[in-house]
Amino acid sequence: MNRSSLFTALRSAVEPLGYSFASGDPTSAATTIRNYPTAWLDTPIATAVEGLNEGSISYRISLRLLHRADREAVLNPETVWEKTELDAINLLHALSISSGVIALDNVKLTPTAFQTTNHGELGIIATFTVKVEYCI
Repeated sequence: MNRSSLFTALRSAVEPLGYSFASGDPTSAATTIRNYPTAWLDTPIATAVEGLNEGSISYRISLRLLHRADREAVLNPETVWEKTELDAINLLHALSISSGVIALDNVKLTPTAFQTTNHGELGIIATFTVKVEYCI
């Protein structure tokens, strides 16, 4: 699984949950995100490589699952966070059974409010390490 295959696997995991998918540096999220809910993938960081011609690569992933913060959501953010946390667990399961994925580790789900864009959003930041196979 190469880097673009990892992006495809992440997109395939979030789109059935109703999220649009975008990626890049988080500073560009405000000008890129057009629809909610959206899944914003920060640029993945390769943290370990095992093998030369074939082996595995581990990436540190930060995926933001974002919902527009309407008045009701702002007054009761726990409702949005609970739903989004379940979405994150479902997408992690879908990713874990994707072809080429060896393991998911160090999962952390962090509630967030108004941190990614100037649109006003609530969500969960899912950070985790994914280990994938590769072959040159």
